[in-house]
Amino acid sequence: MRIKLDLHVHTVHSFDGTIEPEGLRAACRERGLAGAAVTDHDSLRGGLEFAAELPDLLIVPGSEIRSAEGEIIGLFLHEDVPPGLSAPETMRRIHAQGGLVLIPHPFDLVKLRRMTARRLLELREHIDAIEGMNGKPRWWFANSTARSFAVEHGFAVTGGSDAHKAEHVGLAYTEMEEFATPAEFRAALRSAEPGGKRYSPWASQLDRWRARARRDVP
Repeated sequence: MRIKLDLHVHTVHSFDGTIEPEGLRAACRERGLAGAAVTDHDSLRGGLEFAAELPDLLIVPGSEIRSAEGEIIGLFLHEDVPPGLSAPETMRRIHAQGGLVLIPHPFDLVKLRRMTARRLLELREHIDAIEGMNGKPRWWFANSTARSFAVEHGFAVTGGSDAHKAEHVGLAYTEMEEFATPAEFRAALRSAEPGGKRYSPWASQLDRWRARARRDVP
């Protein structure tokens, strides 16, 4: 049986996120998702807490880690991976936990710190999947370029909304076979397909700034 998952979601545990557990539950039900990967910035706390609070959903605990060479998502984590490490060391620490390495929005050219195509190929043995459908890349051709690159070089391809508020959850997603373990998830990646659409990156950025501003108010 195939299911839909949003493999890139930020919650209130990201400095610029607003998604609460009930908001994620409602969004998943509305969009027909079996669950989501909670991938807060440099923090596993949201993934662990949401997994405990939402037993009716398939929650994959993860984190979007800001390595010295660009952002790297670790899935199925048990411990935080600190930011600022090299890409190979970040990937090593993810795999040491039995986790999987996913490269988000690799060709969003507006991001100044990101790995080049050459660097991704140098690290290909350490990468489990490439995000070929991100909900809000600021460069219009980022998704098509990422997907073409992944297919050409034999990477598994995933989709995730990169949502920071509940309304955006599931606008981009991954359709894949059901799984019960990280190993089964890795196997299911072989036939995974990204789906969904890109939404406004600029409106999303305004939402993130507002969320951050509210937190900065004493």
